[in-house]
Order: sequence, then structure tokens, then C-alpha cells
Amino acid sequence: MKSERIAVLMAKKASRSASQEELEELEQLLTADPGAAFTASIIDRMGNNAAGQMEFAEQGWEKIVPRLSAAPVTAMRIKRGWWAAAAAVVGLTATGIGWQWWRHQHLAIASRQEITAPLGQTMKALLPDGTTVWLNAGSKLSYDQRFNNSRRDIQVSGEIFLDVIKNDARPFVVHTRKLDVHVLGTSFNIKAYDDDNRSEVAVVGGKVQVIMHNSLEKKVILLPHEKLILSTIGKTDSLSLVNFPEANGKDSLVAETAWREQKLVFKNETFESVARKMERQFNVSISFEDESLKKEILSGVFEKEGIVKALKLLQMTTPFHFRIQQRQVYISK
Repeated sequence: MKSERIAVLMAKKASRSASQEELEELEQLLTADPGAAFTASIIDRMGNNAAGQMEFAEQGWEKIVPRLSAAPVTAMRIKRGWWAAAAAVVGLTATGIGWQWWRHQHLAIASRQEITAPLGQTMKALLPDGTTVWLNAGSKLSYDQRFNNSRRDIQVSGEIFLDVIKNDARPFVVHTRKLDVHVLGTSFNIKAYDDDNRSEVAVVGGKVQVIMHNSLEKKVILLPHEKLILSTIGKTDSLSLVNFPEANGKDSLVAETAWREQKLVFKNETFESVARKMERQFNVSISFEDESLKKEILSGVFEKEGIVKALKLLQMTTPFHFRIQQRQVYISK
């Protein structure tokens, strides 16, 4: 193979045992293989280090040879000079490749920006293109150095609200575990927690296109006050499209966006669903000791209540008991 031949010729060149014909052959092979030529140039520039590597290989060879039978020793000693150089070439090549890989990985990691809202807190941030983003408790958003070049891609886990700066030349795309949202300029809410079997996209203004990962042909256009719900039960996904009311001066408690005002709004949701929201809102863990309570339907609004007061308010409409041990809440009948 050409790669093996290049390695042999590079080793012979490093050990100064290559003939003129072999040097010319190596030159032709390197001309046809830019990657190998790059490695060869590194080895040439690191001549002193290569010599050191060869010396190390020679010393190792002297320890190995006495343990071999007489016949193989003679044959292998003939090739010893360029074999030692080959060890140096392999070592330097591996070092060069390793360095390039390490540098690439660390640059990628270093260039990736991440915004996280801890449990029990919400936060507001500004993206490099001027887009404003609100993150609900327990949510994470990340993007890399290519953001705002030809595209604006962000990765989201959790719930965020975006007020996107319009730029037709640079599409804005939100990626989640289950779906992607393509938008040019709009305000919308997206909820896609990794530990939740339900994802939601709710548009406040503008227009977005939603694409499901498991079926790329499923593309749904959402207009203002429309919400797409993707529910997963087992391995089956189901889609539904609903309308939600517009916030106004008299009633700004729209469930889809009220969390930005530090309010938890839930309407006709199961106790299990509300409990997950409460876990993020109050930074607690909630366990049901009676499974039937998970299916209870609840409606309500929490604003400045703590976890104890919130649970007592729920008890006014649904009979249950609770006890709290540190940050663990137990719900029972």
C-alpha cells in the first residue's frame, strides 16, 4: 500500500539510508498525498528530536536482539538502521496527529458557549446577534463559535422564550432532543426537557417551522397563538395543534409564558405534570407514595409562594398529605 511505502521511505530518509531513487520516489508519493507531506515536513523540522527518538529506539533494539534466535537476529539487524528510524517516524507522526486532535477538541470545547438556569431560578440573557432569551429553571442553552455566521444554531434542553432578531440571511434554528424549530424573526416559547415525554412550541408573534427528528417529512408551520405539542408514550409519538389566548393588560397569565414573570401557571394538568414543574421551580424532588394521585387534575397559579404554601394551596382542591425531609417531598393520601 502507498501509505506503508511512504512510511518505509520516510524512515530510510530519517536514518540517511535512502538511495537517490528512493528519495525521488518518496517525493512523488508525498506530492500525491498532502496529508503525508504535512507529516514529513514536521519530521524534517524536528530533526533533532527525531535523532533522539532514533537513539531511544536503538537502545531498545539492543535489549531485544539478544532474546531472539540467531537466524532472525541476522536478518533483522540488516534492517535495524531504518527500523529504528521507523520507530521515530511512527512516534513523531502519532505525536503530531495526537496534538492536532487534542488542539481541535479543546478549541471546539473552548469555543462553545453555554447558558444555564439553575433549579429554582430563571434568567435572562442576550445572544451575540442581539436575540433576547429567557431560561426557565433547570434549562440549558448552548452555541458554538459559528453562531451568527451563515446560520444561527442553538442547542436547548429545558424551557426557553426567545425574542429573535430578524435576519433573513442568517436563519435561526433551535435544536432539541425531539425536534428542531426554524425561524427568521419571531417570539416563541419552546419547552423540551430531556426528562419529559412532552415537548411544546408556542408562537407569540411571527412564524416558525417545526421539524420532527423521527420523521423529517413532518414539517409544521405555526402562526401566532398556536402551540404544537409532541407527546411520547413508549416508542410512539403523537402530535397535536392547539390555540392559546393572547396576553393583555387585564390577564397576562398565559400558561405558556407566565414563568418569565416568576409565576407557575397550570390549567387542567395532572398532578404528576405539575409536580415536575414544582421540582424545577422550587429545586426539590417530589415522590408519590400513592400512584393514583399522579392522575389528579389540577389548575392554579403560584407566584411568590414557597414549596410548603404551594402544597397547602393544592390541598384545598385535592385531598392529599405531604411531608418534607430536607429537599425531598413525599406525597401520599
